[in-house]
Amino acid sequence: MAGLLKFIIFVAIVGAIALFVGQVYFGEFLNPQGGFFISVDKGTTWKKIGSLATGGSINRINILEIKSNPKDSRILYATTLGSGVLKSVDGGEVWYKLGDKNNILAPRASVFALAADSRFPNYNKDIPDKFYLAVYQNKSGKVLKTEDGGLSFKEVYLTSRSGFPVYDIALDPHNPNIVWVATGEGNLLKSIDGGATWKLQQEFGKAINYLLINPNNSSQMLVTTFTGSIFTSQDGGVNWTDDTEGISAFKNARLIEKVLYNPIDGGVYLTSKFGLIKSYDFGVNWQAADIVIANDVLPVTDIAFGGRGSPNIFVSASNFIYSSKDAGKFWQIRKLGTARQIRTLWVDPKNPDKIIAGTSGSGKKASQNSLFVFPTGK
Repeated sequence: MAGLLKFIIFVAIVGAIALFVGQVYFGEFLNPQGGFFISVDKGTTWKKIGSLATGGSINRINILEIKSNPKDSRILYATTLGSGVLKSVDGGEVWYKLGDKNNILAPRASVFALAADSRFPNYNKDIPDKFYLAVYQNKSGKVLKTEDGGLSFKEVYLTSRSGFPVYDIALDPHNPNIVWVATGEGNLLKSIDGGATWKLQQEFGKAINYLLINPNNSSQMLVTTFTGSIFTSQDGGVNWTDDTEGISAFKNARLIEKVLYNPIDGGVYLTSKFGLIKSYDFGVNWQAADIVIANDVLPVTDIAFGGRGSPNIFVSASNFIYSSKDAGKFWQIRKLGTARQIRTLWVDPKNPDKIIAGTSGSGKKASQNSLFVFPTGK
C-alpha cells in the first residue's frame, strides 16, 4: 500500500513538472492564440486569422506594424521584431516570409517601419511594390529598399555606429523621392533622390521612435523620442520647436507608444501609458480623448481610423479593442481570445468594416519601450 502511494505521488509530481515545462516551452501549442485577428463587422466580432505558407507557427511572432499596398489592399505587409517581414496577397489568410535573393534582409531582422511608394500611374497587379524598410540587424541600423515587391533589397543607409537601430521612415506625401529617416542615434536624415544620398537634417540627441508628416501639408512634421519628448516643425524640417510641455500635464503621456494622423478630423493622436490624447495644431497643444480605459490594461498601443468619410475609430490596449462608429462619442469593448498584447491595428482603406489586429509579446512586457530600445541605444 505504501509503495502504491509513493508511486501515485511520484506520478503526480512528474505530471506537474511536465505541465510546467509544457507551458514554458510549448505554450504556443497549449495557448495558440496569437498572430492576427480579423473583424469584418466594424469590430463587433473577431476571429483568429493567418497561417504561414511554409508551415510552422505564426502565434509567437512579434508583429509591430501592418501596412497595405497603396493600390491593392489585399496585399499586406507585417513588420516584426526579430522575424523580418511577412507578406500576404489574400488579405491576411496566408502569409509568406520575405526571402531576399540578395541576402540583404536578414531572416531575423527587426523591422520597425515600412514606407510604401504609391507612384504607379498605370498601376495594376503585375507591377511590383516599391518600399523602404527601417531595420535593425547584425547589430546595425539600416534602411533597405526594394523595387520588386520584396523579392530583393538593397541597402541605402547604414547608421554610423553599431547598436543603434533605424526606428522610423516616411516618404513625403507629395514627392516620394524625398525620404525621411529617424534613428536610435537621435538623428533625422533626409534624402531627395530616393535614398541614393543623405543629409543630416537635425540632431535631437535622443533616440527617435516616431516620425510623422502631415499628409495634407508636408511642411508640418513631428518627431517623438523614447524619453517622451515631442518636437515639431512648420517649415519642412528646417527648424524645430520642443513642444514636450504640451503633453506633460497628462500623467504618463510621455511614455509614448505611437503617434498617428486622423485624416477624418485632421487631428494628431498619441497613444501612451496615459491613454489617448489628441492635438488639432499638429502637436503643439493637446487634449484628452473622450474614452475611458482601465488603468490595468494601459498603455494604449495603437489607434486606427476608417476609410475616407468613415467615422469608425479603433483603439487597442492589452488584449482589448475599443471601437466607435460615431467618431469617438460612444464606444464598445471587445476582448480578444489571446494572452498577447495587441500591438497594431489596420483598417482596410477600401472597406472600413474590415480590421486586422496583430499581436506582440504578452501583457505589459510588450510595451513599446521594452520592445524597441536596444541595450546600446541612447
